[in-house]
Amino acid sequence: MPQANVYTTAANATIYTDKVRIAAGTSPVTFQVYVEYPGNTGNLYSAAPSVPANSYMDVFVGYKNKLTVAGTCTITELGTVSSGDVSTNT
Repeated sequence: MPQANVYTTAANATIYTDKVRIAAGTSPVTFQVYVEYPGNTGNLYSAAPSVPANSYMDVFVGYKNKLTVAGTCTITELGTVSSGDVSTNT
């Protein structure tokens, strides 16, 4: 199994697994998922969810969707690619 990508910032970053773990530093962070599914694009959340300081949250992003995180954190891709593949229309 290949090594998961780890990021310290994400601004419209393409994600290559179904989920990510967002681990906040000493301050809370907010995140948004931009859905790339054909015919149904846009932000997944109407208001950006937050991850409290000094904690983490596992978030479904979906393969090839975009992730933006505001704040100091570590983002680790988790899992595999499954039904979250936005490049297929099945």
